[in-house]
Amino acid sequence: MSKDSNELAEARLFLTTVAQHLDLDPKTVQDAMPFLLGMTKNVAHKAIRPAAPLTAFLVGLATAQASDSNTSIDVEVVRAQIAKAEAAIEEWNSEQD
Repeated sequence: MSKDSNELAEARLFLTTVAQHLDLDPKTVQDAMPFLLGMTKNVAHKAIRPAAPLTAFLVGLATAQASDSNTSIDVEVVRAQIAKAEAAIEEWNSEQD
């Protein structure tokens, strides 16, 4: 197993632990992880690197606001918020040219 694979496996374990401590469904976190990693990679490489973790936080806040508080969060709601953040990255890049 490569170093990257080991780190991703460790990240999954860590995020499962964090999700449980935050009373979140670990499956939702695991399902959203690839999309969030892709988005934060785009922020880091296409916009402003230090903004990547805070963009993920903003996506989390927007997801919470867009979700029904009586149900668990659907990964599709997370993906919709990520799409909005990706649009912001594209807008940022077009304004910087």
